[in-house]
Amino acid sequence: MIIPRPRELAVLGGSVAFHPDLVRLAPPDASLGEEGYRLQVGPAGIVLTAGGPAGRFYGLRTLSQFGAAVPYGTIEDRPRFGWRGVMLDVARHFMPKAFVLRLIDLLAEHKLNVLHLHLTDDQGWRLEIERYPRLTGVGARGGASSAAGDEPRFYTREDVREIVAYAAERFVTVVPEIEMPGHAQAAIAAYPELGNHPSRRLEVWSGWGISEHVLNLEDSTIAFCQDVLDEVVELFPGPYVHVGGDECPPAEWERSPRALRRLAELGLSGPSEACRWFIGRMAEHLSRHGRRPICWDEPDREPTPGTTVMVWRDEDVLPDRTDIILAPHTRTYLDYYSSDAPGQPPAQPGIVTLADAYGFTPDPGVRGVQCQLWTEYMPTPEQVEYMAFPRLCAFAEVAWGSPGDYPDFLRRLDPHLARLAARGVRVGPLIP
Repeated sequence: MIIPRPRELAVLGGSVAFHPDLVRLAPPDASLGEEGYRLQVGPAGIVLTAGGPAGRFYGLRTLSQFGAAVPYGTIEDRPRFGWRGVMLDVARHFMPKAFVLRLIDLLAEHKLNVLHLHLTDDQGWRLEIERYPRLTGVGARGGASSAAGDEPRFYTREDVREIVAYAAERFVTVVPEIEMPGHAQAAIAAYPELGNHPSRRLEVWSGWGISEHVLNLEDSTIAFCQDVLDEVVELFPGPYVHVGGDECPPAEWERSPRALRRLAELGLSGPSEACRWFIGRMAEHLSRHGRRPICWDEPDREPTPGTTVMVWRDEDVLPDRTDIILAPHTRTYLDYYSSDAPGQPPAQPGIVTLADAYGFTPDPGVRGVQCQLWTEYMPTPEQVEYMAFPRLCAFAEVAWGSPGDYPDFLRRLDPHLARLAARGVRVGPLIP
């Protein structure tokens, strides 16, 4: 049973017992690509040829999923998309480090290679920044799900180093997201001078939705955000840093004389241009570090030059927009209900069925695809797993580029879910 199934599979009669120590490794074959591999199984045993270390890792994963006996035949396999991601929101509800490590194992099991951590939002700041300790001293305390007096909950620098190293051993890249200039109330609660009304004292937000409290446009705030990104790139060695950039209400900029003066100084026609300008400053700063910024797409904003766009509103993209990661909410938001059946735990309004997830057909020219686990309605790791599975299994085949016959997927899914459940994963209901 293989999830995701290989894209090319030829099975003959007979089988051979599998043990990792008995697999013979052939010299690398660059034509397979860094993540590709070839398995040749016959009476003489198993030969694994890989394009690179990641391909060898995935080849061994495929063998382990067959169980004790691997059928004779040949498998030649490689992914269609280079970015095969899962976003975990740890800002709305903090997720313990042990669960993040467990989720990395589950990603690797499904040949997914990016863990995008949504680390900051209105409801919480979850990353230690040495230069600005109040970000976690204040911003990681309270919020929608916390009782008064709760200890701050966040990842220390040592936690992050452990997570990043653990992921790298499994060929998973950890991508941090630091939201700006909106979704920033936790940061403003910690440092009121970042807001448009510095004399106002805000709490970490205890509601859902989108707070109207956004970062101001002053040079000091730009410098603050760049200081934060300096520590982020030190902790996360991967090539990408996500800077959010979505759902930034302009109301405070429209009402604040200070913000209006700043817009005039910058030569911006109005608040609608301010978010793009802000993200542009972060993009320039990250490029000096040799990193590529990512931002969410917005309906009224052209992409900032030099950024990769994560498209969450639509799955249809223009052919010339190739620097795109597709994350359409109608196919990949696993915090939506999985059906319209009564009696389900609370979830985001909307439905993404298992068939919806499996029927996602991304443009093959995009950089990659990603599914999302927003946690407003998932306060515990068990609830995250319940919402993720089995839909994440369907997404994994889409991301690898091997979805085929849906009834065949359902046939292969049953034993796979049983194996996950035996490992203690809380699997949600299978509703075909």
